[in-house]
Amino acid sequence: MIGLLITSLQLIIFLVLPAYLIRLSTRYKVNQVFSDIVICYGIGMVLGNLKMIALSVTETTYTVESVNQVSIAASRYLAFGSVLIAIPLLLMVNNVTDWIKYTGKIVPVFFLGVLSTVVVTLALGYFMRESLPNAPTVAGMMTGVYIGGTPNMVAISKALNADEHLFLILNATDTICSGLYFFFLISFGKLIIRKLFPAFVSRSNPLEEAASEEDITKHPFPPSSWSWRTFQPLVIATGISCCIVFIGLVPAVFFADPLGEPNQALLILVITSGGIALSFVPFLRTLPGVFNYAQYLLLIFGLAAGYLTDFSQLADVGKSYLLFNVYVILGIITVHGLLSRLFRSDGDSFMITSTACIMGPPFVAQVASALNNKELLPAGIALSLLGFGLANYAGMLVAWIIGTF
Repeated sequence: MIGLLITSLQLIIFLVLPAYLIRLSTRYKVNQVFSDIVICYGIGMVLGNLKMIALSVTETTYTVESVNQVSIAASRYLAFGSVLIAIPLLLMVNNVTDWIKYTGKIVPVFFLGVLSTVVVTLALGYFMRESLPNAPTVAGMMTGVYIGGTPNMVAISKALNADEHLFLILNATDTICSGLYFFFLISFGKLIIRKLFPAFVSRSNPLEEAASEEDITKHPFPPSSWSWRTFQPLVIATGISCCIVFIGLVPAVFFADPLGEPNQALLILVITSGGIALSFVPFLRTLPGVFNYAQYLLLIFGLAAGYLTDFSQLADVGKSYLLFNVYVILGIITVHGLLSRLFRSDGDSFMITSTACIMGPPFVAQVASALNNKELLPAGIALSLLGFGLANYAGMLVAWIIGTF
């Protein structure tokens, strides 16, 4: 009973808190320093790391652990659900003819990220093979997760007959390291990277861009006053987006991943395709307020995702595995950054492709929002899906090379 009450309260807070954070950050001009996404993710991290302190003074250890598990599961479903609904909405209001112009430029930058991941995991796995237990397997799993995602790490661990405990440890270290990198990107990291790289050049039609900005300004979310006229477009858009998600869930559940969970790559592929298809319908593309509403869903995702970043796990994971993960992610970012700079990539393309490799489709939407660059969003999601397909091959290859030599 206590767990249900706490979880219900948690979900309500996550749904309404972004509205108050937006108002407070505007009133006290905090958003001139940190974006709303950064604030929500940071607040989520604080709440997530304080939860055990609050729970520990309530009931028995059993109750604390069970409530904590329910709380984490609820946050995970809320984070995934909010971003699944937001992705079709964000794609729906885009002009496809604009983002196609960037596809040719961003694809090479993505493959530089894939190459960087393979090179770094190969090098670190080889040089640490004596000091790191199960070095070939660990390097292969790290390659899989940083080209694709967690499903690839699972698949590679199964293929290499890795111990279940090893997967849990590496999943924990990845959550911590990629979470900190994500926070870096959406906060001051984007400012640093944009100074080191050439500027992104928009190719959007200036008149269409101006009209889009005017719509964003005129239709904030939450609105200052609710009316059916304001609410109706959002109901229509949400209903359509939920239908797309439901359609995507059917094949995703039927072709489940190795853990029996819905196939994330297939699900994202279907809802991305659906969102792009709907962008050809002028009525849907011009629904007022949809873009800001989708941005609000991403703030909910930020709160819930930040809540899952539990720093108490640092004491539970093996020190050698955590250090290896830190070296891997720093190495990938450094090599990818140097190669991208050498090939004259712009900063936004580097950050979007880095996110596509290291964190996957849901976080691409968040980073694109933080960069205020919706033009790279569809290509970024498409490339992250391509990463799911490449990751298993790359991870197995890395593990085989290190194990052989």
